[in-house]
Amino acid sequence: MKDILLQGTPGHPQVDAIVQKVVQVYENAFPGKIAAYYIEGSYADQTYLHTSDIDLTIVFRSPFADTTARNVVEQTWTSKQVGTQEVDITVVDEASLREGVHPSMKLGSRLIYGQDVCSLYPLLSIEAWTRDRMQAAYWLLVNVYQRRIPVQLALTFPSPADEFYGYTNRTLRLPDGREVPCTRNLVRTTGWAATALLALQAGQYVGRKRDCVRLYRDHIGDEWTALLEDIIVSCRDQWRYLIPDAHHARKHLRELCERTLQFERHFLLFYKSYLLKQFRSAEQEDVRFAIWLQEQLPLDDVEVATALQTLAR
Repeated sequence: MKDILLQGTPGHPQVDAIVQKVVQVYENAFPGKIAAYYIEGSYADQTYLHTSDIDLTIVFRSPFADTTARNVVEQTWTSKQVGTQEVDITVVDEASLREGVHPSMKLGSRLIYGQDVCSLYPLLSIEAWTRDRMQAAYWLLVNVYQRRIPVQLALTFPSPADEFYGYTNRTLRLPDGREVPCTRNLVRTTGWAATALLALQAGQYVGRKRDCVRLYRDHIGDEWTALLEDIIVSCRDQWRYLIPDAHHARKHLRELCERTLQFERHFLLFYKSYLLKQFRSAEQEDVRFAIWLQEQLPLDDVEVATALQTLAR
């Protein structure tokens, strides 16, 4: 077993040890098949909190046989995970990078082990990035909150009877091992929607999560800017993703969740318009992917249904 010497460590002893262990596990499981390991998110730009996840992207040299094979690879660490620090692993193959590297990897990651293959390939085109983010944001706001299918444009709260309307359904593992509700999904879904709108409306990339709200304010600056800023300042910076105990703080979090539903509805109006344009795209891959996603998570809308019927004929 060869020693793993990290190249660009996160700079936190406990996290460094976990990352080193992840690399060791993957090197043992897939010898010679991995080109590089990158760390992204808050540990890449040194803005991490004690409740932050570790975001790793692993670049394989050859394409995966299918989605199932990719999922198995992504779960390799899960079965061997130690400690309480959560690790989110994304795997890509080098061939996909030749088509364009995601901004979070190209602009906001740090190489920690292997060859810097990311620098060899171009940034994903803004058109491809827009498609990726618009479809991903739609998928996320439906799936992470387990919303009803078909999806209504007049979206409803994930759990209307819950104190925070279902937006705190994700749990966070504390250092003592306890699992507690947190606001990570709230921060994540609103951030992804904002990133998608930045690509669509302003042609802007978001390479680092911490830049999202600033870019939204600078390039869009609409009535939702204050909400997005408040979610980051309150949920991430003040409460560290945890649910606050104080009554006034809980009241504020509930108000944020109420406003979030209106922002999601705002996003869905843009998504519907974008989806209809995708159906008319000259790029057949765009059309196929839009149809596939609607088959999985149909939007309950007459115009969308009519467009799908037209394509079917």
